[in-house]
Amino acid sequence: MKRKTVTLCMIARDEEANIGGAIKSVLALVDEIIVADTGSSDNTAIIAEGYGARVIDVPWEDDFASARNRTLDMASGDWVLVLDADEFLQSIRPVEFQRLLHDPGAAAYRVRVTDGTGSLLGGAGCRVRLFRNHPLLRFTYPVRENLEIGLGAYGRATGHRVLDSNLVVVNEGDTPHRLLAARERDQRILRLVRETDPNEPYFAYLAGCNGLNLLDDDVLPTAGVRKALADLGQAWQLARKGQDRPATAPAWLPDLGCKLLGAHLAVGDTGAARSLGADLLDLYPHHCGVILQAVAADLARLAAISGARGSLEFRQASARIESWLDRIDELTPQPDTGDRESRRRTLYPLRYRGELALLEGKVSEAVVMFEQALDLDPAYSFAWLGMAECCRYAGDRKRALKHYLHTVAQCPDNHRAWLWGSRLMQEMDCPGNALTWWNRFCLQFPEHPAAGADHLPNLLESTPA
Repeated sequence: MKRKTVTLCMIARDEEANIGGAIKSVLALVDEIIVADTGSSDNTAIIAEGYGARVIDVPWEDDFASARNRTLDMASGDWVLVLDADEFLQSIRPVEFQRLLHDPGAAAYRVRVTDGTGSLLGGAGCRVRLFRNHPLLRFTYPVRENLEIGLGAYGRATGHRVLDSNLVVVNEGDTPHRLLAARERDQRILRLVRETDPNEPYFAYLAGCNGLNLLDDDVLPTAGVRKALADLGQAWQLARKGQDRPATAPAWLPDLGCKLLGAHLAVGDTGAARSLGADLLDLYPHHCGVILQAVAADLARLAAISGARGSLEFRQASARIESWLDRIDELTPQPDTGDRESRRRTLYPLRYRGELALLEGKVSEAVVMFEQALDLDPAYSFAWLGMAECCRYAGDRKRALKHYLHTVAQCPDNHRAWLWGSRLMQEMDCPGNALTWWNRFCLQFPEHPAAGADHLPNLLESTPA
């Protein structure tokens, strides 16, 4: 079996502290190293050359795709491996690495990109970092650059596919200072590219994502969520224009749809969320994240009509939610899809089954669901919140308050705990504490539909949303 050659391609700037470790991690696997230096003022180039790299000077023009493609244009290997200078590839035997490269049906491989603790960066799935050296495979988009368009064209031309792998890339550069600098840089580039190409949905999608704060998959009603909602809505309209087949849709479309639905829920627009959920399920009936977001939208509607449990609408929505959650149980498990997808398949459905049971008045059943969720993750704030609601429903206010306190202590971003906890304190005739929690809620989550009142409203008449 003839050995396949590999070119390591990197872009770097002022990375003298990291680039040596990145290159050393793959020296036994690659045959060529090309580094695009985008303007270093330190010893980055000297260190890279010391490890045998060919360093090219590439003027920085606010375009990551262009810089990366300069290295690809010079690559001579059969395959290309892409690393950032603050990353390293976890050890793998060269024979196992070569086995990946000899798969005749592989166009590229996804790898897990984690932080130092092993958690997927940003909760994202696996990313393409190893791919065949071919002129069609070039990066697009100046920011959050990716190979999606090229891989689609290459796959249609050759029949090759993008496959999963057991490769793990560890990123050790996500310090608070570097993250802040990267965020500010990306936002600046994003503003520029949106001005020059306002009809590109990917840029509106990225802008919307940058304006969101998430707790698990829930969008939080923090300051800026309505602006993010507008960006995501624009991205959805642009991406769906003339697009009726998931097979030709961008890979990020289901994530866009889920975040847009979540943003609608965050600002209280349940109708729009449910409508979008139906559209998403038509497109992606077996996508775990899509199913869960559709469930969340219908649960919000059930909460609004919880006083009419015997109504046809309530019973139909309840049955629909059950069938969707059963669909998740029937999905074929994917190999090593990361912590986020694992939680979607195991933990989150327990939360939603518990919430559904509680809305149906089945408190004991709800408690069982929330306890099972806490067995999987003792810090899961939505399970603690569910336990608090079960206690309140059963009339045990003191235990409910204890669980609310535990929830906000574990997770200060759980806005429902602050809102519902203030309601409970009002029920318990503790107006001072209720007002303190209410003010904290309004300050931290100003775009929630309940926030913004000059004083504590009569929460006894409000319905959880």
